[in-house]
Amino acid sequence: MTEPITVAVVPHTHWDREWYQPYQTFRLRLVGLLDELLDVLEGDPGYRRFLLDGQTAVVDDYLAIRPENEGRLRALIASGRILLGPWSILMDEYMVSGETIIRDLQRGIRRGDELGGAMNVGYLPDMFGHIAQMPQILALAGLAHAVVWRGVPSPIDRSAFWWDAPDGSRVRAEYLWGSYSNGRDLADDPAQLVTRAVNYRSELGAAYLEPGGMLLMNGTDHQLPQPWLGRIVAEANAAQSDYRFEVTSLAEYLPKQPTVGLPAWRGELRSGYRSNVLMGVASNHVDVHQLCASAERALEKRGEPLSALVLPPARYPRALVDEAWNQLVLNSAHDSSCACSVDEVVDAVRVRYQEAFRIADGLAGIAITQLAREVAAEPGSTVVVNASAHERGGLVELTLTGDGPVHLVGPGGEAYPTQILSSTATPGFSSGGVGEEARWLLELMRGNEFGGAPISRYSISETDDEGGDGVPGLDVEMQVAEPLEDRCPLDELRQRVEAAIDARRRVGLSVVLAPRRDVVAAVGPVPGFGWSTFRAVPGPGPFADVSATHGSMTNEHLTVSVSEHNGTFTIRTLDGVEVRGLNRYVDGGDGGDTYNYSPPTEDVVISAPDSVRVDTLESGPVRARVAIEADYTLPTHAVGDERDCSRRASERATVTIRTVLELRAHEPFVRVHTELDHQIRDHRLRAHFPLPAPVTGSDAECAFAVVHRGLTAEGGPSETGLPTFVSRRFVDATDGEVGLALLHDGLLEYEVVDEGRELALTLLRATGYLSRSQPSLRPNPAGPLEPTPGAQVPGPLAFDYAVLLHRGTGGQARLHARADEFLVPLDRVFGGSGADAPRAPKGQLLSVEGAEVSAVTRDPDGALVVRVFNPAPVAGEVRIADERGARTGTSIDLRGRPGAEFTGTRSLRPWEIASLRLD
Repeated sequence: MTEPITVAVVPHTHWDREWYQPYQTFRLRLVGLLDELLDVLEGDPGYRRFLLDGQTAVVDDYLAIRPENEGRLRALIASGRILLGPWSILMDEYMVSGETIIRDLQRGIRRGDELGGAMNVGYLPDMFGHIAQMPQILALAGLAHAVVWRGVPSPIDRSAFWWDAPDGSRVRAEYLWGSYSNGRDLADDPAQLVTRAVNYRSELGAAYLEPGGMLLMNGTDHQLPQPWLGRIVAEANAAQSDYRFEVTSLAEYLPKQPTVGLPAWRGELRSGYRSNVLMGVASNHVDVHQLCASAERALEKRGEPLSALVLPPARYPRALVDEAWNQLVLNSAHDSSCACSVDEVVDAVRVRYQEAFRIADGLAGIAITQLAREVAAEPGSTVVVNASAHERGGLVELTLTGDGPVHLVGPGGEAYPTQILSSTATPGFSSGGVGEEARWLLELMRGNEFGGAPISRYSISETDDEGGDGVPGLDVEMQVAEPLEDRCPLDELRQRVEAAIDARRRVGLSVVLAPRRDVVAAVGPVPGFGWSTFRAVPGPGPFADVSATHGSMTNEHLTVSVSEHNGTFTIRTLDGVEVRGLNRYVDGGDGGDTYNYSPPTEDVVISAPDSVRVDTLESGPVRARVAIEADYTLPTHAVGDERDCSRRASERATVTIRTVLELRAHEPFVRVHTELDHQIRDHRLRAHFPLPAPVTGSDAECAFAVVHRGLTAEGGPSETGLPTFVSRRFVDATDGEVGLALLHDGLLEYEVVDEGRELALTLLRATGYLSRSQPSLRPNPAGPLEPTPGAQVPGPLAFDYAVLLHRGTGGQARLHARADEFLVPLDRVFGGSGADAPRAPKGQLLSVEGAEVSAVTRDPDGALVVRVFNPAPVAGEVRIADERGARTGTSIDLRGRPGAEFTGTRSLRPWEIASLRLD
């Protein structure tokens, strides 16, 4: 007798916190769903399980409205009736950083365990593709199983496979053949349940894994529980013997399934062969992606590590750090971070990113100011802080008193060059009056400040007839204090002025500012996670070899020249690499939506300006800048509706794109800043970069890895495969001998075009619909057909990226450090507390060598935790020390559970991620 096939019915809902409706509208529905679910589960033992979408945020959103039901929820979670976690929210894996993904997982596990137990399955049902390192991340949290739908490539022809990360970590991945909705809307009829199972077995065909079961996911987007489920399952089992139905959970079902003979896949899942990966989300709403990059960088690279390293454990701002992470994790939800939502939702996403940035930036400022107070240096010195792990120099801008040439001197007496940007010799403020007319001056005197400006000293002179009108006078001159200069109390001055007013004398007052120079300085190497002090010295300093003239710039590494014909530029490196025609803007129509680029049926592509103007803004010796203004005549919009787009309109408008190229002392790359007032609709704008030599693929930074991709992407019948890939901070295209890399700030989408001869960076995609029903490259809708005028991103836009030419794989290996150099500026603050301060003029809070740093934080017990990863395909070791010597500690997993101890060094597998708790 043939054994019946087990059919696991997993009731669930897929809950988008915000999407085609805003959060609060969806929460009203969520409250109704959970109210009903609690009653169903408590009233029907046959309705054994319910999966709350693998995330804990839905429970917190519910309990904020129904706190009285927390006990009921906890009981059902602890008994395994309700499954939640391991995520805090179902994020998109490509739109956010690897550290955000880890914090999402850690927060979800922690909150799930608090509520009764997080599900031990890596549930990933609707992410728009999956990063290469996800198996390692899951394994580091003790999760042996993943559940995926989108992105699975054609070679995977079974309903499960082994999924390997670049470091060799492996999880068993259950492939949701037919999606997370393959068992949705089950009728109140056991016969139809059996028919659904028969049809699904036929659909699986050879993908069915004998002697395993079949998985029916009984739910879909925002679906309410079907209260008859337990009854029809029992009735279906009683009516036939070919299938044995059970209401169960993923955590119960997956460990019983076959593991022998499974196909294997290594790396990212990014195929549209069977399900859409909606690759265009990386280039819609560029402003949102830029805000995400800025907020994550402010927290991961500055606010959190500086707070952890500078402040004692008792003063660590845990609540503020947690709030910033909460905003980032909530925004990581795929419809939020992908900006494929209605305009009201996108507005809320922007606010969360801005709030996270403000917290992180403020925390960094507090830590830097505290550090400066502890540094032994002359008062008025400049303390430069390097928040990245890599030792580096760079430029800092500061305002110095005085006039004429000036340079900086480091803690060892070494001199560093400056470039004067502007000089000001303003007399400040002058005013006065006779008698009561001058009383308002008293309102501006507070403590040691006048009108908010700190005063270092003042002088008083009296005249018998100051104004020539027989009225005696009182002249007061105040000097505004410089940073860290002693302040002067104004109590006595206030009394003198008040007496003069009462006596109806004339009062004249001047606030004097010392001459000032705004300068940019090229400071020397600052240790990673360290600081160095510099003081200003009058007179010329050493010469930095940066110059600009007639649209050409030069430093010790390269020469950049601008074409006045088409606005592109040429780079020539010192070792003989030359590439022309860089940064050619190419504009074409976009008849797609927030999910996918799709050109209009009749497109118009424009790649040359009508006119170009070139101007030298700064000519060195520390920094050179050249501005290029190019005018383009572009179609104003495209002709189409919610279905598709037929052509670009005949109406035209002139669009001026302003590009500023910047070359700094000692930097081997060219910085590019692009601005435009964006009023054109329905189009895509990209910057094209000819490559030094044709390539067969690209290497892009993604979460904890550099991923190699070819020149094509696998698509399917419902989505054309476009090789528009995602990078986090850099993408490199090299033939092995010479390469071109782009560093960027939130410009996630790129494509290698022209058969490997050019690299195209998407600057913006402007579309007017959340989803269209049948755009040219995706014949079906991806969501509701809602107009989204905000997705046209009207208004001023700015983009920042950099171009780097390099030779061999060695240049590629340094791209993480180059990205930090480009994106994480050196911080500086006026400081210095004299020779008795506890810290030396130059020092290092922590030294991490041999690996890239993802996080420096403090655990709940106050211990310092450093998360690192090996950015290379070969084994290595990380070395951790501080001014006291090598640090000892313990390797921990993502749940904080201890592993092996280490002293000073820890070996790393290729591409390994390691979390280290320091003693």
